[in-house]
Amino acid sequence: MAHRRTPAALLAGLIFGGLALAAPAASRAQAYNATPAVSVAPDGPGATVLVHASLDIEAPPSAVWATLTDCAGAPRFTPGLISCKVVQRGPGWEIREHRLKGPIFHPVVLNIFRLDFDPNKRLSFRRTGGDWKRSDGEWTLTPLSGGKGTHVTYVVHFAIDAPIPAGAMRDGVQKGLPKSLIALRAESVRRAAYP
Repeated sequence: MAHRRTPAALLAGLIFGGLALAAPAASRAQAYNATPAVSVAPDGPGATVLVHASLDIEAPPSAVWATLTDCAGAPRFTPGLISCKVVQRGPGWEIREHRLKGPIFHPVVLNIFRLDFDPNKRLSFRRTGGDWKRSDGEWTLTPLSGGKGTHVTYVVHFAIDAPIPAGAMRDGVQKGLPKSLIALRAESVRRAAYP
């Protein structure tokens, strides 16, 4: 039986796969096992979206960083990611290519983006090519509990060049992104336990 991808799962995979200053609604999770805080709002005309999200992870920033920067392991916590490839690399930056499962009318979505690194603290990204109209944002990591935990914030501005109604896009992200962030948490905790 073929696995059917829901619109929420597709959108979360596309957003999370695009790689991702939190707003008040997403400033701080309440506990390590709390549901991630996610805020999704319109960001310009059409289906352009601004996402703010945060969660606390019971793992040091180095484990979260290792998870976020692991191109080969990205499918473990990025729904719909088919492949991740480092295209170019320099001191403190990389250009990556993500191929993601897309909707039926566009089965593979390509996102090419530049990552700029501030190890264990900040990972910023911006679109350089591919099927997206816009994809730029950042991940920030703040130590908690003397460095035993990490507060993660994720902000992304994005637009996909596809006929998806703006409301459906926002609803899909609001429903699907928390699952992706919970997968990031689980993978980071696993890494911390088995470095």
